[in-house]
Amino acid sequence: MLLAAQGLDSAPKRATKDDVRGTIRRMGVLQIDSISVVARSPYLVLWSRLGSYEPRWLDELLAEGALFEYWSHAACFIPIEDYGLYRRLMIDGGEKTRSWMRAHHEEIQHVMERVNENGPVRSAEFARTDGKAGGWWEWKP
Repeated sequence: MLLAAQGLDSAPKRATKDDVRGTIRRMGVLQIDSISVVARSPYLVLWSRLGSYEPRWLDELLAEGALFEYWSHAACFIPIEDYGLYRRLMIDGGEKTRSWMRAHHEEIQHVMERVNENGPVRSAEFARTDGKAGGWWEWKP
């Protein structure tokens, strides 16, 4: 049942662009991940379910408006039919972002000044002033 729900229960047939769209619909969302060892993650996820397919179909579906990009549990490609389900989050999220930006105006200004003075910079080039560690990526089991 779990394999069938993920589209992993049968041998792939010759895939079409509609199969790409249908696979994303069945999964609900397709996480966008820029990690690329063999290929970017979304293309590998589709390949694992469809077998041989044209990776450009994902890009075409996005360009055609059949999919949109938004933050679900992470950055994702989402079927346009679900846009209405995310609209309220988009509105609320925009206000949360604006509120956060107002509360952190000085820090934002500092970052913008550094970028304007030095061009592109890495986050590691900024020192923390609160004495805390950098985040979850420093966690070790």
